[in-house]
Amino acid sequence: MSQIRLQKLIARYGYTSRRKAELLIKEGRVRVNGVVKSRLGTKVLDSSVIEIDGRVINRNVKNIYLMLNKPSGFLCSRKDPEKRKLIYDLIDSEIVKQGIYSVGRLDYLTEGLLLLTNDGEFAYRISHPSRGIIKKYEVSVDKKIPYKSIAAWRKGVYIRGVKYVVNDIKKMSPVKAIISLYEGKNREIRILFESIPLQVRKLKRIAVGPLELGDLPVGGYRELTNTEIQKLLRSVEPQ
Repeated sequence: MSQIRLQKLIARYGYTSRRKAELLIKEGRVRVNGVVKSRLGTKVLDSSVIEIDGRVINRNVKNIYLMLNKPSGFLCSRKDPEKRKLIYDLIDSEIVKQGIYSVGRLDYLTEGLLLLTNDGEFAYRISHPSRGIIKKYEVSVDKKIPYKSIAAWRKGVYIRGVKYVVNDIKKMSPVKAIISLYEGKNREIRILFESIPLQVRKLKRIAVGPLELGDLPVGGYRELTNTEIQKLLRSVEPQ
């Protein structure tokens, strides 16, 4: 796969002239694999998914929808200056070249269900906070969980000026629970338990909306079925 200047690639697809493409880039209206690119001269893979104003312009690229069981100790990033392992190392290079990227993220130590796609509209509909898709996490901690106390999390608690709300808490054992979230702020579950204080030993996402991780092996991935894709999209439709 070769790299090419973004404005030239846009023009190649016949969307507009190279000069107009440069204006679109400077205005922040162009996304490459879901990421806004506003600097002229940026080079991208010619297999990248290009969106302008939210619409994919190179429809010749096949839409890909994957479920990955992310292991702990992997980053949801394309590159890492510290040379840590990346989720893209787990996926066939030919698939990666099709411009896939993660729908949201899981932090470095969190494992479990992660969606990847090269369909920008799908990613937006699934990940936008206003859609309110429920995500379920299995969490294990170092000491007994005071379930009566953490019931207040359903109504919301403030930690360092930030409000955190969980949708549901299900007791699994004295040290294990399933937490359901709508929004999912950065490190939300870890921050909530640290405030009690308890230390999270293991955190795994087991469901996104109607989609469950099931028995997919750690580090393994598979394509979503058409039925699963449609169920996910229906789950985020306005009621």
